[in-house]
Amino acid sequence: MPVLEVIGDQTNFALCESLVVADYIAERYPNVGLIPTNSVEDRATMRLFVELFGSSFSYWNILRSQGDEEKFQLAIEEFKQGLINVNAFLEKMGDSSRGPFLFGDQFSLAECNTAPFLQRACNVLPVFTGGTNSVFVDPIKFCDEQDLSRLKTWIMAVLARPSVKATELPKEEMIQSVTKMLKRFAEMEKK
Repeated sequence: MPVLEVIGDQTNFALCESLVVADYIAERYPNVGLIPTNSVEDRATMRLFVELFGSSFSYWNILRSQGDEEKFQLAIEEFKQGLINVNAFLEKMGDSSRGPFLFGDQFSLAECNTAPFLQRACNVLPVFTGGTNSVFVDPIKFCDEQDLSRLKTWIMAVLARPSVKATELPKEEMIQSVTKMLKRFAEMEKK
């Protein structure tokens, strides 16, 4: 968990939780341009997108349900519906001709906050599915299969962003981390 300690002439405090830290930095340094300045509605839309994305790109139910075909299929259906919902949200914001991100060409705090989850979902799901269960889960391929072109454009643009690539964990580390987490979950369920 990231911790940001702020030490100033009149202020000393610490913040934790990645979304809170990112929000503070974006507010503290508005010239970076991560927060839309057009309207309160745009800022609320940005925060709503992050909330929707968090529940839509949650892949843990898929990983934890392997071995139980019924739960696994249900988790996949929930994940797919989440992707459809994110695509619809992006489409309402406008097509990708004005730019690939939520607010067109502006890479906002929405992309900043969702990028790590997006990276993990796109890297981890294809590795951990398709073995014992019959379904191989890949968010990009699902976008192609379901014609979720707005979402795919957004995903590809976020993953290609230099700042996102520079902060990405190597795929092997992601896989090791998820493997350890799944083992801990399995051990907790046995108790």
